[in-house]
Amino acid sequence: MKTPNVNSKNNIDLDKEFWDSLHTEIIKANQDFTQKDLFSYLEKSFVFSLFFRGASHKELSIIRNLLKLKDLGYLILLEFLPQDRTNIIDFDIDELTLYYLIKDELKDYTTAIGPMIYNRISILITDGPNALAPGLDTKTNSLCITSKLINTLQKKFQIEIIGGVGNVQSIHSIYTSYLEAMSCLYYCSPGEAIHVQDLNELEAQQVYEYKEAEKHMMNSVRHRKSDAYDYFALMMNKIRHLSDNAKRNKIIEALVLATHAARIDGMDEADYFNYTYHIDAFMELKGDQLIEWAFQKFVDITGLVKSNNVIDYSNKIVQATKEYLENHYADEISLEDMAEYVNMSPQYFSKLIKKNTGFNFIDWLSMLRVKKAKELLTNSNLTVKEVCFLVGYKDPNYFSRIFKKKIGMTPSEYIKNRNQLAP
Repeated sequence: MKTPNVNSKNNIDLDKEFWDSLHTEIIKANQDFTQKDLFSYLEKSFVFSLFFRGASHKELSIIRNLLKLKDLGYLILLEFLPQDRTNIIDFDIDELTLYYLIKDELKDYTTAIGPMIYNRISILITDGPNALAPGLDTKTNSLCITSKLINTLQKKFQIEIIGGVGNVQSIHSIYTSYLEAMSCLYYCSPGEAIHVQDLNELEAQQVYEYKEAEKHMMNSVRHRKSDAYDYFALMMNKIRHLSDNAKRNKIIEALVLATHAARIDGMDEADYFNYTYHIDAFMELKGDQLIEWAFQKFVDITGLVKSNNVIDYSNKIVQATKEYLENHYADEISLEDMAEYVNMSPQYFSKLIKKNTGFNFIDWLSMLRVKKAKELLTNSNLTVKEVCFLVGYKDPNYFSRIFKKKIGMTPSEYIKNRNQLAP
């Protein structure tokens, strides 16, 4: 047996000190990581507010101070290209991993990174007047930054990427830089970055007339293309200078047309949008609040921020499920029952339905029942309770909650509004 060291107590004390120190460092490291994660979400919120939600100068100033953003900046917009440049997104990128990769690549710059919307991510680079003042040649450096970033991300994710770069603007006018960066994407080849100043004179001056943008928006909504949001953004930018009353008229007109286009394509979520239900709140809004409201409702109608997978009815299991639900939606149906019917395990059946339709089995069943309920409420004199039982629900209160979640109003409100709108 080894003879104990006379200094064993000192050694134990040193060991304890070492492990206590290590424990403290681990806790500190975890806290730092959590703080970084929180800042990534704060940046996403800030950038989304700048471009899509709208925010007060006070709110923006508070977040700017937290993120230490400078007075001037420009926007880089990256688009991840699906294979064969189709509209089907066939890749899955972890946003937090992407965030840290971009941050590391741009560690020498003061940046704010926006959320991933469909297949695009926006990056705001800011600096002071010494670096970004008007008259300075900022194009060369910004293009170099963007090209290096594209190369890094393409190697990391094995995905082709394009990038657009806007001009330098003040932070409060950065939306202009966003539109400029967006306009560049239409001229990019895979792996290429274009600065708005590189567009030829005709292209740089080309601005979609409102009606042309409206036409493209409707077509994109009808075919569930991601650029519907771009065209709607152009439309809203065109009406910003109008009076509030003129804005309201244009917004309602645009949303009615978007709803019509969405219904043609069979989007159940947009099957009925009751504008009179929101009119009181809408009339109280002013200025950019109206534009913010319009964006929110456009997203609700089209669902472009959600997954837009087209249902693959060629899949035999999906087809069998569709036919069974249409014939038995009024019965008590569970995921387990449906899985047994198609001779699959519930877990595998659930994954297959999600993969081939873009939504869960229960969501499919609920939306089908609500759709049938709407037909009964519209074309019959049945009570809400009677309709509830006819479409497969046993609890009228639960039925009302599901109906309101899907349609935006209760069954009773739906009947009332239908009667008011009837000729």
